[in-house]
Amino acid sequence: MKRRQLFELEDQPWFPRFIRNLMTDYLRHAVELFNMHQATVPLLDTLIEQTGTTRVIDLASGGGGPWRKLAPALREKHPDLRVTLSDLYPSTQTLQQVASSCPEVIEVRESPTDACAVPDDLKGIRTQFLSLHHFDESGVRAIFENAIRAKQPIAVFEFQQRSISNAIQFALSPIFVLILTLTMRPITLTRLLFTYIIPIVPLAIGWDGVVSVLRTYMPNEIEAIVRTIEASDSYEWSFGLDRTTKVPCVYAIGYPQI
Repeated sequence: MKRRQLFELEDQPWFPRFIRNLMTDYLRHAVELFNMHQATVPLLDTLIEQTGTTRVIDLASGGGGPWRKLAPALREKHPDLRVTLSDLYPSTQTLQQVASSCPEVIEVRESPTDACAVPDDLKGIRTQFLSLHHFDESGVRAIFENAIRAKQPIAVFEFQQRSISNAIQFALSPIFVLILTLTMRPITLTRLLFTYIIPIVPLAIGWDGVVSVLRTYMPNEIEAIVRTIEASDSYEWSFGLDRTTKVPCVYAIGYPQI
């Protein structure tokens, strides 16, 4: 299936921020509910050991991704773990809720943070979950090039693949939104209104879900982009598709050679 650079609603500057927050909060809930983070635990554990750093800068955090479950899992072996959540359009309240689940590990950067131009004061392993597909090829190149120039490790993960089966699965996501929203806590009147009475949230998630599949980069495509970066050969790289858990995980991981 050919990759297509279509548009996602939540990426648009005009898209209502409160609807975007409802969407990203639901996506975080789904990631946690289905334990999508499982494949990333050994990968990040190995990266922490290889780099000797327990500082993580999570970029494009959205609603907080898998960190409410991932942080405790990693902290079992790395008690000094510290994670900073950040986003270009930070949903501060939502991210603070995630941080409050593990306050000794997770903190929130409230100022907008561009994954393509990370501020110099943010040092550590750069992570991205379910967000690389939001960027076109030049954006992907900028993300990795920025990390390489700063000599910081980077680990990118996607929990969908560009396939017909995934496209069908995500096309059905509005049904799952209607069902799974009832398992969210806390559940607000605003969420109920825009999920069941005026179903903007399930329809928008359905559209963005299918588009996400069509925009997803496969490991060989990420590698091809990274290899165009002049200094990429100064890094150790690993690109692949992990199928060891129920939810397969596309990953791209790199760190400076010693």
